[in-house]
Amino acid sequence: MLSLVDRLSNDGQARSVTRTQLDRDRNRSQDHEQGRPSGRVDVQIRAAAATDCEGIKSFVAGLSLRARFLRFFTPASPPSSAVLRRMCGAAPVSDVLVATEDGAIVGHAMAVDGIGPDGSATTDLGLVVADRWQNRGVGSEMFLRLTERAAARGVRAAVMDVLPENHQMLSIINRHWGHPGYQFSSGSVIVRVALADRCPAPAAGAPGGDRDGSVRAA
Repeated sequence: MLSLVDRLSNDGQARSVTRTQLDRDRNRSQDHEQGRPSGRVDVQIRAAAATDCEGIKSFVAGLSLRARFLRFFTPASPPSSAVLRRMCGAAPVSDVLVATEDGAIVGHAMAVDGIGPDGSATTDLGLVVADRWQNRGVGSEMFLRLTERAAARGVRAAVMDVLPENHQMLSIINRHWGHPGYQFSSGSVIVRVALADRCPAPAAGAPGGDRDGSVRAA
C-alpha cells in the first residue's frame, strides 16, 4: 500500500536495515528525551502548501533512523524530488497535513485516495511525527483529522501499511477503531478500517473540511 509515498525504496533495500541498527537508534532517541519540550506546547496542524516542501524535506532528514524506517520502510533520506512533491500534496487525489511548532514542521500525515477492490472509495494513510514529539498526542490528532477529512470526501475505508514493530501506529489505530481488519503481507501488516459512521464530518472546506488549528501537546 501507499506505493506512491510510503516506500522510498524496495523491500530488499528496506530489509538491509538490521534490528541492531534500529535498536541502537531507538536507544539514542531515548537518551535525547531530555531535550523534549517541557510542559504543554501549542502545535499547529494545517493543510500543507507548496511552500512547505523544503521544510518537509528537512523534517524527514531530521528523523531518526528508526522513525524513517517505520514510516517509509527504509532509512533513505532525503526523499526524491518526485516523492517530495507528493508529500507536499502535489497529486490531485492526496490530502496532506503538517504539524508545526514555532513554524518548524514536527509532523506529517497524508492520504492518497483511490478505489478499492469492491469499487468503493478508499484512502491510503501515512503518518510520521518527529522523535521528540512522539507520545504527546500529536500523531493521534493528525490521524483523527486526516480520517475526518477523508470521511467528509466520501471515502468509505482507510488502508494503512504498517510494520509489525510499529507499536505506536498500531496503538493509535486500535485506540480509535476497536475492530480493524488485519492482513499480513510481505513482512508488514495491512490495516483496513471503515470510516462510515466512525468519523464526524468536519466543517465545510476543501479537501474534506477545514479543521485546521492547534493541539495542546502534553
